[in-house]
Amino acid sequence: MVNPMDFNTFPLTNLCGTLCDIIGSERPRNATGDVPQIKKLVEEKANGRVDRLLLYNPDAVGQWIYEKYYDFFDNVRTYTDVTVPFLTAFPPKTPVCFATMYTGAEPAVHGIQKYEKPVLQVDTIFDALPRSGKKVALVSVAGQSMPKIYAERPIDYYLMKYDGEVIEKALELIQEDEYDVIEVYNQEYDDKMHRSWPTSPMAQNALRHYNESFGKLMHCVEKNWQNHDTFVSFSPDHGVHRTFYGLGQHGKNIPKDMNILHFYGVLPHKA
Repeated sequence: MVNPMDFNTFPLTNLCGTLCDIIGSERPRNATGDVPQIKKLVEEKANGRVDRLLLYNPDAVGQWIYEKYYDFFDNVRTYTDVTVPFLTAFPPKTPVCFATMYTGAEPAVHGIQKYEKPVLQVDTIFDALPRSGKKVALVSVAGQSMPKIYAERPIDYYLMKYDGEVIEKALELIQEDEYDVIEVYNQEYDDKMHRSWPTSPMAQNALRHYNESFGKLMHCVEKNWQNHDTFVSFSPDHGVHRTFYGLGQHGKNIPKDMNILHFYGVLPHKA
């Protein structure tokens, strides 16, 4: 557990290129840096290369929230091997952070520097993966940041009503085993903490739902991707804080908003 006054120092920009490397794809043009913990994990459990990525993006789970509600995340720990503390992009708003996560570029480079959802004009992981022959699915709640900022890419989009439908569609796609990369976005905790506060009963239930959904996805991977070396992630975008007027919010340059933890695992193929 970190001191609540300390900022993490490892930049979120390091992730994107590393994900491309481990699945044998070229990187987006602005994606530099590495996450050594990922490279070491994949080397140890899959001889340095995987052929499937399952990327689960639960919105707004800050590091302090995970540490406060540690017991809520048993599925996350069961299916992952390493934890990486990141400093997310500033301002810690959903489109800013996810643009940084999957372009490997700082906001000044990728162009989203506030809460807005334009189609990104820079090179992204959803461009680089298809250029390298990877088939990609993005499964999200319709109208949200991920499908909007990463629109117009040569990937398949499955835009659903809400989190439950997103998970059901993702489970179908895992069972069909036709995609090399599946990105799954959920948003309930962000919604609930904005309507109440970060530690409210309804917000706590949303955190439990993230953990349950991740467990369902992992069980499905175990059952249906036995012939693959699969890299999995539980990767939030930003943290949260409670405002002076009581509601949950994010967007400040404070550790509660900027510090996040990512969880990564490898499910090796079964001989």
